[in-house]
Amino acid sequence: MRISWRYLVVAAGQDLSLFVVWSVIPLWAKIDAKASPLALGALPLSSGIAYTLASPLAGRLSDRVSRTTLARIGLLLYAVFCALASQANTIGWIYFIAPLGGIANAFVWPALQAQIGDESGPGDLEKNLGTFSLSWGVGKTLGFFVGGLAYAKLGIAATLGCSALSLALLPLVPTRARSHAATPTRLVADGGPSHEVRAAYLRAAWIANFGAYGLGAILNFLYEDVVISLGRDHYEYNLVLGTVFLAQTVAFWAFGRYASWRYRAGAFLTWQAIGAVALLAIGLGAPRNVALVAAMLVGTATGFGYAASIYYSVHSDESRGHRAGIHEAVLGASNFSIPLAGGAIQRTSGWAGAPYALGAAIVAGTIAIQIRVLNRARRTT
Repeated sequence: MRISWRYLVVAAGQDLSLFVVWSVIPLWAKIDAKASPLALGALPLSSGIAYTLASPLAGRLSDRVSRTTLARIGLLLYAVFCALASQANTIGWIYFIAPLGGIANAFVWPALQAQIGDESGPGDLEKNLGTFSLSWGVGKTLGFFVGGLAYAKLGIAATLGCSALSLALLPLVPTRARSHAATPTRLVADGGPSHEVRAAYLRAAWIANFGAYGLGAILNFLYEDVVISLGRDHYEYNLVLGTVFLAQTVAFWAFGRYASWRYRAGAFLTWQAIGAVALLAIGLGAPRNVALVAAMLVGTATGFGYAASIYYSVHSDESRGHRAGIHEAVLGASNFSIPLAGGAIQRTSGWAGAPYALGAAIVAGTIAIQIRVLNRARRTT
């Protein structure tokens, strides 16, 4: 079963809006508001906490009501947040209004991801999720490339255009009733992995996604400090970030088309390790061409972690919205906690490479936990 093109346009458009905003804001904070590394690391704090807390609740709510109605509410709230952001005079204003943006996106993403599961079958779930992720990945990638240009031309006022875009997406969200609550689509085929194995891979993927998503979050909120301190053009920040998420988008396409990675640990763990090493190279000030190659590896690693997490979350015959909400809550927690910790350690130590060493260490720790979780399930079965 093929999903509607309208979901794909909404996903691409909303992430374009989202990541233009969150590439303009860090540049504005560093260049106009003269923010410190700690203040930059704190940018996603209030938004991330709101998103982390709201996502499981919104996901569970989407199991009971129309998922697409929730998504429309989220788009409307996000348009309001973007309009408010355009009025920022101090970084404190961004901290104050950011929770609205987090809550708004919590209404959008778990609901739409679960809806993709509702409209898929056992044989095309990973393909449909991959196509959906590819769509928002394209929007996210363009957001970082466009964000630098938008900031150069308009400054913080560029977020008004994002407000208009989110509003324009509202009528494109397909109208779907709450039929999934009465007759859920069956996605778990007979003869597949046992319940214990599926549960173990779900837990391992959530843990992996926390560490892997932190790689991109550190670059998103702290790499502009490296670029500017080295005297490089600020657009290099957008170029590296855009390359990370372009590679992530390609990864979504690949992992959505080829199913050999499912319920296998080898490549899953290896790509996380590669991504951690590549992050260190970028954060330690690698020349632009080297940083762009490393950015491709970071992007592939984050793409693999995300693809696995959303697949194992939705590969269920019940509570897809709730599990997708937990998947998004993990992302939200990673997005605010790891850059914040990295910025605090950098301020305390005075070492510019501290956030990147922290990100690599977190990935190493999550790999060790994942191995233990998967080995335990293997012994059980």
